[in-house]
Amino acid sequence: MGLCDFHTHSTASDGRLTPTQLVDEAVRCGLDGFAISDHDTLAGVVEAYERSKELGLFYVPAVELSVDLHSGGSAHLLGYFPGADISELCDPSSEIQKTLQFVVDGRNTRNPAIVKKFQELGFDITMEEVKKEAGDAVVGRPHIAAVLVKKGLVGSSEEVFNRYLGSGKPAYVDRKRLGDYRAIEIIRQAGGLPVLAHPKYIQTDNLGALIASLTDAGLAGLEAYYPDQGRDLISFLESVSKKLGLLLTGGSDFHGIRQPLPGWCDGSFAVDTDKITDFIKACNTRERIEHGKT
Repeated sequence: MGLCDFHTHSTASDGRLTPTQLVDEAVRCGLDGFAISDHDTLAGVVEAYERSKELGLFYVPAVELSVDLHSGGSAHLLGYFPGADISELCDPSSEIQKTLQFVVDGRNTRNPAIVKKFQELGFDITMEEVKKEAGDAVVGRPHIAAVLVKKGLVGSSEEVFNRYLGSGKPAYVDRKRLGDYRAIEIIRQAGGLPVLAHPKYIQTDNLGALIASLTDAGLAGLEAYYPDQGRDLISFLESVSKKLGLLLTGGSDFHGIRQPLPGWCDGSFAVDTDKITDFIKACNTRERIEHGKT
């Protein structure tokens, strides 16, 4: 039985390990397949691709987008690009890069508003400190939380989100997102596979109906295997995927905030490769087609 992880985050967004460090760790732990799916950016793709190629790791370029659901509420959508021409994927003039810039612009408007709310709540924090914490990465709420924790203003990042930064909390600020149908279209146009991320977090009265409507719009798969998703939900997702012809995938959503290294070697989390063979086959098929091997 092999293991894989198709949902991780690097320093290109809000992770703590660089793309190279993540690839090295995946190889050290003997993963069969791997993806870095940073939030709203493909900035780490080239580094990860080159290191994976050097070490012989099966790697799929990916991104995680925040989307507004047509049924109300929001969700995350993973875009996988097996066999992609990396230079085209990262070309600033491409539609996917223009879309990502739209999303980042939304973040750049939101972040100062969040910092201002914290200041109004009596916290000594500045946007300059947050930018310094983020470095070259896309600035997001985890970087704001990290500054608060480092300054000893809040005990942990988890506490920051639970008390202040979660939806509806005192420092929460909404931001502009892509619509779900549009995000699916953009990923498809770039040759990607759109996958609904961690369904456990989606607030809806009818998850099955939502998945069906997204499938009609071009959804390719579901992230069924995810930490603490629960056996009942996993069984439901497996059943829905079979009925609708969707691919199943999974990942740890590793950021390196709660734990310094991924849990692949110690068994705390990884995905059984046998459970997502169709997804891996689809990726391999696209690799062969894109590289003229079939």
